[in-house]
Amino acid sequence: MTKYVGALCTLALLAVWLPNLFAQGSQPSQPVDPTAQAPATPAPATPPTFPPSEAKAQRDRPDVRTYTGTIVKDGDAYVLQAANERYLLDSQKKAKRYKGRHVQIMGTLDKVKHLIHVEKIRVSASM
Repeated sequence: MTKYVGALCTLALLAVWLPNLFAQGSQPSQPVDPTAQAPATPAPATPPTFPPSEAKAQRDRPDVRTYTGTIVKDGDAYVLQAANERYLLDSQKKAKRYKGRHVQIMGTLDKVKHLIHVEKIRVSASM
């Protein structure tokens, strides 16, 4: 009977130690360096898409042009004074900020109404 108890204890010890022995074999032999860099991730198969830029959109639209002149008040409205012409601006709020300044306006011209549909206004170098 003692033979069976001894054999049973040996089997129990082997059952406990065997998983630990195999687990230790799969661990790296060197300590892990916490400052080590992870391997680089591969690039995605398809590149990300970005919305088209405003500049590209304007290049694709031949009707968008740059008009240069000075913003002046004409009655109740702000207009672009360019040479001997005056153009009404559809964005009076934007135009008011540039009153008396030499500007470049990106927009489209309604020739019938002599009106510029303003997309962007920026200060230009003075002449």
